[in-house]
Order: sequence, then C-alpha cells, then structure tokens
Amino acid sequence: MTTFTDKELIKEIKERIGSLDVRDNIERRAYEIALASLEAEAVMFCISGQNVDSEEHVSTSKAVVDAWVEEWNQVDGSPGEPLYKTMPLYYHAALPAPVVPDEMYWQDAPVEGSSKAAAYATGWNACRAAMLHGKGE
Repeated sequence: MTTFTDKELIKEIKERIGSLDVRDNIERRAYEIALASLEAEAVMFCISGQNVDSEEHVSTSKAVVDAWVEEWNQVDGSPGEPLYKTMPLYYHAALPAPVVPDEMYWQDAPVEGSSKAAAYATGWNACRAAMLHGKGE
C-alpha cells in the first residue's frame, strides 16, 4: 500500500480537479472538499475532555492550550489515557457559489420584436441551464 504525504495528496487532487470534464461535477466537488480539508489550518485551540467548558479555555496559541492540558492531566492524574486533550478548531470558508444570471423572459430581452425577443430569451435560458447543470463543451 502506498503512503502519501499531505503535500503529495494536495498536488494529486489539484491535478485531478484540473483534468476533470465539466460533466464530472460530483467528483469535482468531492475533490474540492477533500482539498479544502487538507489545506485547512487550525485558527484556535481548546481543551477537550470531561466537564470542560471549552468556551472558557480557548487560545490561538497551541502551546498555551498544551500547557493547560498537561497541568489538568497532572492534577486529575488517572492512569492510562489522559482525560484532557488539545483540540484544534478550524474555520471553514464556504466554497464560492457559481454565479449564474437570472432567468430571462421575452419581455425583458434587449431586442425589438416579440419573435426575436423570444429567441434571445430562449438562448439566454439555455446557456443559464447549462451553467447550472454543468453541461456543454
């Protein structure tokens, strides 16, 4: 079995995203989610454990939270697994939403004549549908 580093995985995912056909939206979205989680960095850290109010024990410094965790585990000193651990907190920005123009009605088309306006609106809406569904070449 091959083992990949995070850097290698990120590179591989970016290459696969770049080579996907427009129709492969589900696969592309899955790769984008995986890529976002691999590239995410913790923005804060908190103590995780029993009877802990995490909101009161939060810091942007991992070293500070690690010190709290070490101290709490020494005080509550139970053998085996430690009761408290440092937990990273991540900020996940939403992926950009696709920008698609609103549906057009023939009355709103910027051309004269109802038949030309209807044809214009039909073409506009066909392009809009292709953008929404990721179809077309």
